[in-house]
Amino acid sequence: MKSRQTDLTRGNLLRNLIQLALPIMASNLVQTLYTVTDAFWLGKLAEGARGAVSAVGISFPLIFFLQSFGFGFVVSGNSLIAQYKGAGLTENIKKVTGQYVLIMVVVATVFLVASLSLLDNILSWLRTPSEILDVTRDYMSIIIPAQVFMFIVICIQSFYHGVGDTVVPMKIQMISVGINLVIDPLMIFGIWIFPEMGVLGAAYATLFARFIAAIMAVISLVTVHRELLPSLKDIVPDIKMLKKIIGISIPASFGQSMTSFGFVVLQGFVNGYGTVVISTHVLSMRIQSLFMMPAMGLSTALSAIIGQNLGAREVQRAKESVGVALKLVVSIMAVGGATIFFFGGLIIKVFIDDPAVIELGAQVMKITCFTSLIFSIIFVFLGVFNGSGHTKSTMVINIARLWAFRIPLVFILSGAVMNFWIFGKSPFEGFFSFLAYPLRERPFFALWYSMLISNILSAVWAYMIYRKGKWQKAIIHS
Repeated sequence: MKSRQTDLTRGNLLRNLIQLALPIMASNLVQTLYTVTDAFWLGKLAEGARGAVSAVGISFPLIFFLQSFGFGFVVSGNSLIAQYKGAGLTENIKKVTGQYVLIMVVVATVFLVASLSLLDNILSWLRTPSEILDVTRDYMSIIIPAQVFMFIVICIQSFYHGVGDTVVPMKIQMISVGINLVIDPLMIFGIWIFPEMGVLGAAYATLFARFIAAIMAVISLVTVHRELLPSLKDIVPDIKMLKKIIGISIPASFGQSMTSFGFVVLQGFVNGYGTVVISTHVLSMRIQSLFMMPAMGLSTALSAIIGQNLGAREVQRAKESVGVALKLVVSIMAVGGATIFFFGGLIIKVFIDDPAVIELGAQVMKITCFTSLIFSIIFVFLGVFNGSGHTKSTMVINIARLWAFRIPLVFILSGAVMNFWIFGKSPFEGFFSFLAYPLRERPFFALWYSMLISNILSAVWAYMIYRKGKWQKAIIHS
């Protein structure tokens, strides 16, 4: 594999954005295929398809929560390396990479110990249906170690994005997902030399594929991007650099962890309505994540462009890149949203041939198509804040989107808020009953309507923060 560093302080902005974003989109797409592949093949099981899909779906928000603590370090790696790259400070790039070696060891150890030791308690708290409790526990006990290898991959990937190389990470992800695509059905259904393992087969396939990806990422760091490879002196703890990394990482990690914990709470809400709603929620989220790939890729690419240009003190060029990204994202997502709106039911049917899930899914997708469009706009602004290193703005928006807007709305619109005595026996009782009345027959729809409303409110808030302009100050110059 060949190094493809890009100087993002020069050249056509649209071309730079697309050239960076396309490999990232492909990487994100194949990364999403890990879970989509599991959902697809498990949905073809002769018996217990709905339960198998539900078990995998329940694991997603929990895994997202557990790995979110490392997310902030990924953001800071991208931001710092991009800004040092723009400023031409090569030795500082190596120092950042070296300090990450220390951080990854600590984060991986804490992640494994905490998540595995608390697994039973968390599944109980989530009200996991008894008929899928055992298989969900077994699946999670395998998937959790796989996340350590994933963390290694995305950390190294963020370094590459910072120096303007999005091609090498894409190749690594494609090889890894290709392995998963091949062995997933073999291990689920017991084909060739493999025993039939069902849900556990999907977990083992993911573990093996992510292990291979981590090995390839480390090898590429040594052979392809030697300019990022730290020396021994760079691995020695550097208090000043660690403070800078942590100063950026903590807000991003906290914001992401609170967001993902919000999804855990919402999963508990979903679980109370049985496997039809759980399966619909799982599949709609997987499909939505596929259609969000362009926005996610453009957001990450924009972060690198923002970082390098702020590092080079090209503030006006950074601002222009935001306008280009917004126009491109909205154009692409409008087409994707229309596809989901008109063909949502057919897309659901590809994954599972369950009439109840297909019927509900078709209705849900008519809501999520608008949700995805608004969310793509939020992603652009988060890319600006992350690229500039001003991750407190990202934290505020992420926390508000779930905890100030979506979760309260879910409980209000579903009528579940009336189960809390402080609301059920108060002057607000009539008001909350009025708000919940439209969904009285299908209260679980509150999940998707609250998603749309919370994204609209968050997009407005993100724009207001962007307009204040604090993000325009590079962190390496402070």
